[in-house]
Amino acid sequence: MKLTNEQIAIIDQTLIDKGVVYEEIKLELLDHIVTDIELETEESNFDVAFSKAMLKWERELEEINPSGKFAAPRIVMEKFSSFFKGQYKFLFPAAAIFSFLIAIITTLYPEEFVYNTVKLVFYSVYFLFCFGGIISLFFISKTKSKTISGKLIQKSWWFLVLQFCVIYVYSSSYSRLYRHYNNEPFLGKFIEWLMPFYFFLNAFHLIMIAIEHFRTVRKYKLV
Repeated sequence: MKLTNEQIAIIDQTLIDKGVVYEEIKLELLDHIVTDIELETEESNFDVAFSKAMLKWERELEEINPSGKFAAPRIVMEKFSSFFKGQYKFLFPAAAIFSFLIAIITTLYPEEFVYNTVKLVFYSVYFLFCFGGIISLFFISKTKSKTISGKLIQKSWWFLVLQFCVIYVYSSSYSRLYRHYNNEPFLGKFIEWLMPFYFFLNAFHLIMIAIEHFRTVRKYKLV
């Protein structure tokens, strides 16, 4: 059974009505459902084949938290959930590793020049990541296409503001002076870098999410 453009449009609208509004998920589901229907025999009725295909995806399209603030199909909620699980699984260990390495470097080379250079490079790159996140947020807000990654960036605007506060607090005179840092034990040096690195990696991660949004828009030729 070969589907017409009108029949494909019906499937597309049905998915939207069920809350599948994010393009990468909707187009993936649309492709699966169209394939399922077209595998039916030529004699099959479109409505019957469509109902059978939708029944196959019933669990994924079931609405989760219907009375809550954020109600969405299971497949959408699972995408968001997997993102946050992956984020925390990666960011904390990575922040700990980077903090450990910087603490080793500044311990082996205790000169103030080394400390100030590391700090300058770190916060310069950190600032660029945050600034890039703001620019990405601006351009994503101008696009009509909805993607999971785009939604995550738009929901993170407050976090980007927080990032600049973190940069100010840790890089300003209120952060520990070199002489205090140099006299601290290794554990103290490690702890001083841990939180800045966590926020640094969050900023980097947001940039990667923004890139994924634009990649999705380009892949599916969206606007």
